[in-house]
Amino acid sequence: MDKTFPVVLELDVPKHPRDIFSFTKAAMQQVMDCRDLDLATQRKIKMILIELVTNSIKHSGHSDSQIRLVIDEPSLTIQKKEKGVQIEFMSSEQQIPFEEIDKTIKISFSTENNHHVKTLDRYKFRFLDPFKEGLNIEHMPEHFGFYIITLASDSFVYQYDPEKKENHYIVNINT
Repeated sequence: MDKTFPVVLELDVPKHPRDIFSFTKAAMQQVMDCRDLDLATQRKIKMILIELVTNSIKHSGHSDSQIRLVIDEPSLTIQKKEKGVQIEFMSSEQQIPFEEIDKTIKISFSTENNHHVKTLDRYKFRFLDPFKEGLNIEHMPEHFGFYIITLASDSFVYQYDPEKKENHYIVNINT
């Protein structure tokens, strides 16, 4: 494996649930062609890819989504970009654009889907792992898509670009 890092892979996200397995398998093969990774790291990457693709299929409608894998030493970054409206929270008190920056807040996507995030700028936030933040089991969300990505990664950031009307999901894994 004589690669010059970083290696950047650009992948189109499938539009149908039946294609998630083949997409994930092909993406993992491309990653493994570049880097030797232990089974635990491979599992994390697969879970993240499955959740990002499922999120696109479910929420982005018919717009095209892309995943960019940046394979480097000693990290892997997974970036998903898609056109669409920004993430909206159930609660009317905390919405994008954020008024307060560098603040930990609780957001809700539904009555059972709560997350803690840290605002990074008006259109950007980092998902927080409740265990690392000293929160207890009651703070874990009922619906686990974003939570799975949070736990499987070292960093999970969402950013909305209001000018391009694009959602960006940036996931980093230290390998």
